[in-house]
Amino acid sequence: MKNRILLLTMAMVLSLSTFAISVSTDRTWYLAGEAMKVSITADDALIAYAELCDTYSLAVGTVVSLNNGKGTGIIELPADLHSGYYVLSVYTRHQAQVAHQLVAVVNALHKSEDDDIEWVAMAHPDSLSYPSMGRGSGFSSADLQDVKPVDGRETEGHIIKARVKNVDGGQTFKGSQIRPSLSIVGKQIHYFEGKMVNDSLAVFYTYGLHGKQPLVLSAASYTGASLPIEMISPFVTLLPKRLPHLVFHYKRNEVEERSLDMQRHQIAIAPAKRELQLGDYADDTAEEGVPLDYDDSLFGTKPDPAYNLDEYRQFLTIREVLIEYVNCVKKTKINGVSQLVVRRPQDAYVSVWPAMVLIDGMPVIDIERLLDYDARRIHYINIYGGQYTFGNGVYNGILSFVTRSGRLTNYPTEPKVQYLVYEFPQ
Repeated sequence: MKNRILLLTMAMVLSLSTFAISVSTDRTWYLAGEAMKVSITADDALIAYAELCDTYSLAVGTVVSLNNGKGTGIIELPADLHSGYYVLSVYTRHQAQVAHQLVAVVNALHKSEDDDIEWVAMAHPDSLSYPSMGRGSGFSSADLQDVKPVDGRETEGHIIKARVKNVDGGQTFKGSQIRPSLSIVGKQIHYFEGKMVNDSLAVFYTYGLHGKQPLVLSAASYTGASLPIEMISPFVTLLPKRLPHLVFHYKRNEVEERSLDMQRHQIAIAPAKRELQLGDYADDTAEEGVPLDYDDSLFGTKPDPAYNLDEYRQFLTIREVLIEYVNCVKKTKINGVSQLVVRRPQDAYVSVWPAMVLIDGMPVIDIERLLDYDARRIHYINIYGGQYTFGNGVYNGILSFVTRSGRLTNYPTEPKVQYLVYEFPQ
C-alpha cells in the first residue's frame, strides 16, 4: 500500500512538473500600439511561444527565450487593433496544456466595427482605471479551446511550420507520401527532416541554431517530384470561441497621457520594425544570410573519402568529375528517377537506398541538373558512408558538394522550394 501511495505521489509530481506553465503581464490594460511585457514560467523548456488572439484571428505573437524555466518578452501591439478583450496564450513544445490570460486592449485613436467596449468615465479623479467583464458575461475557461497539438520531447528547439501543396501533375499525395526538409545553406551540413501533421502542414523541430540563417525549405513526393512549400507563422493560432464584453472604467487624463506616450513609442520603433520580425520570408533577401564556415565533420564523423578539387585537374561539369576520379559514386535509376549511390572505398555498392545528395547543405532533387553544374565552382566533395535516418527517410550514405562561396552561387535552387533568411531566437 505504501508503495502504491509513493508511486501515485511521484506520478502526481511528475505530472505537475510537466505541465507547469504560467504567464503574467505588466499592466491590467493596454492601448493599441503600446508594448506589452510578458513574463513566462515553464518547466523543462528553453523557448516559449506567446500569441494574442481574438475570436477572428491571430493578432500578434512572439518567441520568448527561457533561462531556468523563466523568461520575459515584449509584444509590440499593432496600432490598428480593435478595442476589446483578447486572449494571451502561452505554450512550449513540451506542454500538452496551454496557459491563458485575458488582456484588455483599448484603441483610443480609431474606432472599428469590431470594437466591443463600453466607455465609463470615473466619478472620482483619484480612482484607478480598470477593465471589467460586466455582469452576466458568463465567460469561463470552457470558452478557450485546449485540443492544441504539441508534439513531443526528444530535442528542445525552435518550431518552424510550412504549408505544402500536395498536388502535382494531377496527382494528390497524402502526408505519408511527402518528405519535407529544412536545411541551412552554407559550408556545414545542418539538415532537418520535417513531420507532416496532415496532408498539407509540415512541422520542423530545429535545434542548435541562433540568429539569422539562410535556409531552404523543400518537399519531395515519393515519386521524386518537387512540391511547392512555403513557411507560415510559427504560431498555432489558438482562437477563443467567445470573449467577454469589455467595460472600461477610465480617467480621461490618464488615457490621453498614455496615448501620447504610445505615439512617441511608435515613432521611435518605426525604423526598427523590420528587425522586430522573426523572419523575412522573401526569397530575394537570402543573400543577407552569412553562410556557415566549412566543417567536413557530420555528427562527429569525418568523410570517407573526401575530395579537394583544387588538387585535381579541372573539369567543366560535375558529371565529368564523377566519371574521371570520384570512384565511390555512381548514378542509377530508382523508380525511374535518377539517383546517386555511394559507398566507402572498402565496401561494395548497396543500391537499396539512394544517398542523400546536398549542395551547400541544400537537398538535391534533380540529380541530372546537378551533374551538369559547373565543377569549377565546387571546392569539396565529401562522402559519408553508412546508413542515415532523418524522420521517415533512410539514406545509404550522404554525398555533400561544397561550393567555394557556400551560397549556392549560380546554382538554381530546386523548383518549388523556398530560399529565405530566417532569424532563429536566442
